[in-house]
Amino acid sequence: MVIGVVALTVLIVAAWAAFVTSQVLDAKTALQNAQTSAVALQTAAASLNAAAASDAAAEFQTETQQAENDTSGPLFVAAEWIPFLGPNLKAVQQVSATLAGLGSGAVSPAVTFANTLSINSLRPVNGKLDVAVLAKASATITTVQGALTTASASVQQIDTSGTVSEIGAAKTQLVNTLSKTGEQLGKAQTAIGQAQNILGVNGPRHYLLGFLNNAETTALGGGPAALSMVTVDDGAVSITASGTSGDFPLTDGPVRPMDQNLLNMFSPGIASTLNWSTSRPDFPTAALTMKAFWDKYKGGTVDGVITVDPIALADILAATGPMTLASGDVLTAQNAVPLLLHDIYLRYPPADIETDTNPFFTDTAKTVFTGLTTTTADPNQLLTAVNKSIQSGDLLAWSANPDEENLLTGSRLQGVLPNDNTKTTLVGTYFRDVSVSKTDYWLHTSTTLATDACTNQQNPSFTETVTLHSSITQQEADSLPDFVVGGNFHGKKFSTEVYVYGPVGAVLTNATAGTSSVNADVRSPSEDLGRPVARYLVDLAPGETNTVTATFTGIPGVYGTPTIQGTPMLNPTTQTPNAPGCPTR
Repeated sequence: MVIGVVALTVLIVAAWAAFVTSQVLDAKTALQNAQTSAVALQTAAASLNAAAASDAAAEFQTETQQAENDTSGPLFVAAEWIPFLGPNLKAVQQVSATLAGLGSGAVSPAVTFANTLSINSLRPVNGKLDVAVLAKASATITTVQGALTTASASVQQIDTSGTVSEIGAAKTQLVNTLSKTGEQLGKAQTAIGQAQNILGVNGPRHYLLGFLNNAETTALGGGPAALSMVTVDDGAVSITASGTSGDFPLTDGPVRPMDQNLLNMFSPGIASTLNWSTSRPDFPTAALTMKAFWDKYKGGTVDGVITVDPIALADILAATGPMTLASGDVLTAQNAVPLLLHDIYLRYPPADIETDTNPFFTDTAKTVFTGLTTTTADPNQLLTAVNKSIQSGDLLAWSANPDEENLLTGSRLQGVLPNDNTKTTLVGTYFRDVSVSKTDYWLHTSTTLATDACTNQQNPSFTETVTLHSSITQQEADSLPDFVVGGNFHGKKFSTEVYVYGPVGAVLTNATAGTSSVNADVRSPSEDLGRPVARYLVDLAPGETNTVTATFTGIPGVYGTPTIQGTPMLNPTTQTPNAPGCPTR
């Protein structure tokens, strides 16, 4: 009888052990599957694939719930009292329960909200954006944050002191993941609040929209040919005031104080002439100056400044389709650049060109803006076009609110040069027309950068060669009005300033200019934005070409992949890097 009882006990214990082992293995499989689902969920979220995110979330919930079921039965819980084995089982049970709670408390509401969104829900309707979606997003984040807080507290209480190392490592990983996710959600919540402010949810916002003219080049693309005040009130967008460059006097002196170094580099006109406000390759500088012009001559609040040029408009029109102007002109992706930067100047008598083209540019800005806020275009195509314009420097933005301006940090939209060479070593080439003409329609440029920065980080050299070519013929120049070819030289030559910005901390060691039939000067070097600047004045006769060269020597340090950047030109600048040993991009 004793032997029978012992044998029966052994069989029961063996069965119990087998059951617990099976449950542990099942739970392990479920947790591994949940991890795979979590990775799939992250991928789907990053690509805005709501359907895939929903499937991955459902899988995550199923697997984590299965793991909790496998580790919460009475036989499993009883085994948690077994020495050595017990603490491991208990820790696995607690992790499983925490993940299951995350599935229902965080993942599920987040995906439910995501499923209510579509790219079409972001499209403005009759000039109004659906700002209610921001409130819903904020509420969802609050719910998810609560679930994360509960999960984090639960994980912190898991005792892994008597467990195998893998369980302790899993706990540490989960703690770190929850912490990072919480930080990201906090940033997202802040960004949503700032987005609500930007869209006028908490009171109207007023943004100055500048329409740049690339036919008269400056560093950031061109001078503002027209300015419009865009008012955003609880998501409703409208143009409430307008002005052209002719509304802002040239002889009233500076509209704001500016560093003497900038006045020396770009002349006092950078602070007193609206068209030259974009002379420096730094958009916050330009935005503050445009704001100061509006403040002085128009008045009212300016919460931010946005600029766009005809090159960006052409990209956007490719997504939206044609738009009809008040003049009867139909603006298309194909004709936007030639119409706005050339053809329009030939439409009116020479004496009336400026007075008649200014209203045309104002109407163009209004029409395109209205079209954007009422378009039925595919939002994906529109976003692609906008992103292309941002990356090329044809669309820039600045906010008067420092927190909102920080949202742009690191984006080309901000229009700011990098302040170090770590990620990329940027060499910039920028142009400014000083003929007071519209002849950059015929200006073609190219830059070549030769550097050993990827093989020599102690004292690398950077040589930038810039070529300028005017494709206009003398016959064309003679037939055009002075407003187009410039009243200073009457089409006999075209004068362009060239600014080559070297790497941060480098030293300009050589600057030369080729000869031309007219003139080419190397001007005194300068420094700006922590960079050495080589300066030139190049005069080209019709059909002529000339080249300038700048060589910089860097200091010891870390140099990222050399990058060429420059003025968004009507005829895109050909950029050729020659950097042996650098990774191919």
